[in-house]
Amino acid sequence: MKITLVCHDIPYPPIHGARLDMWRRIKAFSNLGTELQVICWCSHRPKPEEVLEIRKYAKQVFFIKFPKTLGYFIRRIIDLLKYPLEVTSRIVRGKEFKLLLSDVAAFNPDVIFLDGIHGGEVASQLSQHLNRLLVIRSHNIEHLYYKRKLASAKGLNKLKRYLSLSNLAKYEINLLKKSTLFYDISLDDLNFWRSQGLTNGRYLPPLIEFTEENREAISRDKLSTNPVYDIVFLGNLFSDNNVAGIIWFITEVMPIIRLALPTFTVLIAGSNPVQHVRQLCEETAEVDLKINPVSSTEVYKSGRVLINPVSAGSGVSIKSLEMLVSGRPIVSTPQGIAGLPEQVHHYFEIALDKSSFAEAIIRFLSNPFRENVNPGVLEDLFGYKAIEGVISELDSRVSLSKSNQLARSRS
Repeated sequence: MKITLVCHDIPYPPIHGARLDMWRRIKAFSNLGTELQVICWCSHRPKPEEVLEIRKYAKQVFFIKFPKTLGYFIRRIIDLLKYPLEVTSRIVRGKEFKLLLSDVAAFNPDVIFLDGIHGGEVASQLSQHLNRLLVIRSHNIEHLYYKRKLASAKGLNKLKRYLSLSNLAKYEINLLKKSTLFYDISLDDLNFWRSQGLTNGRYLPPLIEFTEENREAISRDKLSTNPVYDIVFLGNLFSDNNVAGIIWFITEVMPIIRLALPTFTVLIAGSNPVQHVRQLCEETAEVDLKINPVSSTEVYKSGRVLINPVSAGSGVSIKSLEMLVSGRPIVSTPQGIAGLPEQVHHYFEIALDKSSFAEAIIRFLSNPFRENVNPGVLEDLFGYKAIEGVISELDSRVSLSKSNQLARSRS
């Protein structure tokens, strides 16, 4: 099986949830014998060591740098009449597309696999020109997700979110309809699409990596190390919903914790923090800020209690899955378990408001007991078995497509 992966973002380094989801899938496909060609977008040329890491798993990698010319921005403004904002930045035309098409044709993939819908124009064109199956990985119900992001956006981001929503619902639905298959990250989202009459969707959970250290951690009922911080949050620090969750935690939840605990420490860690997050962390005595941490495992090991205060979103919270294998107690909003299988819900302490969120944290800091997680259950739900099923189904679809083409050529 040969797959051309069209990734809406550079998958490595995996410094936030969407990248982590793509990166682990790339590694899984490769480790299971699939030959990969990766096409992705980036704001700057990746470091040589980052390119080498991607090439461990992909035979070919093409980086499309977001242009910054006046002509590019004018073209994007025109494209907004038809496409959502994030799609306009990923449309490739003219000579650049012809070169890309030539490279993909030479690779001769069986499938064009679009990872995140915003690269949909390139993936669709490749599929049509080369007569290859188009398969999509859906990360969210994007038009609903961006509506929720709009609600929490401030200032200039408000305008950006309006432009993100422009034509998005129509674009997303049409793209999923014309795909041979789409693989949804969330059971809840998949049920939504089925209610809209789409029958070509499948459930594909995000993957968890089961290192020996993780296996030991998730089977403990007590912390075996002495964490540096009492409370830890890890996630990207720029998306509107994450930013709103951090602000809510620091300004609404922490004052309640202060009434019960004379001292406590908090780590806010993640990628590319917006100025508001930087300033709030600097002004709050208990809070340290760690930007672009290399290892999520090390971040989670540094905390006694892990939190997910985000109240808006779609798809699946990758951070919730990462916390699940950390061996730490987890306090989350209901959104934190959205889209996850019911078998893992009881491993999270779900808090409905600021008071219950604070009370759960205080209780866990006094007694860091957590219910043991069964590694076998997690491996069944979020292990390589899911990717094996995808490869098997794609093999069948490719064989059927080739048989149909052969029959048409003979008739």
